[in-house]
Amino acid sequence: MSTPVPLAPAEAPLLSRLVAAGVPLLLALVAFLPDPDDPPPHPPLLALAVLLGLGFWLAPRRLRYELTGDGLVVRTLLSRTVLPYAGLRARRSAGRLGLRTFGTGLPGYLTGHFTFGPDPAVRNVRAAATRAGGGVLLESGGRVYFLTPAHPQDFLTALARRGARVEE
Repeated sequence: MSTPVPLAPAEAPLLSRLVAAGVPLLLALVAFLPDPDDPPPHPPLLALAVLLGLGFWLAPRRLRYELTGDGLVVRTLLSRTVLPYAGLRARRSAGRLGLRTFGTGLPGYLTGHFTFGPDPAVRNVRAAATRAGGGVLLESGGRVYFLTPAHPQDFLTALARRGARVEE
């Protein structure tokens, strides 16, 4: 049996949200621009606009955390990661995601590899987050993960009850 963990509300500047919505819309409009050699609509551009729009809409809805009998399951649009409770270290962090070195940086959907600071003990993280700050750091298998549950303290308490080592 799994217990879903609510995510923190997305935190994204208005400009980022407008760009995420505007890019597919702009592509769709360009697909209808007149072209003397190829009359509109232009199917490849329309297909790209639809795929981008679906990706921008679907990705944030696929992000989730679940507490299962085996460990914490982190799901993103394209992956599923299980972090076993045994050996899992967790703590709150005042740090923030920095530069994205690999992954996705959509409003409300930050996944992949990011620099992290100003935490002196952690320089890079793997993020699966809805916002850049106010999250929890998890260490498992030599990797550091940054998650943003809606209620970080409740999340840490639930992890501790399942055998994870929670630090202050």
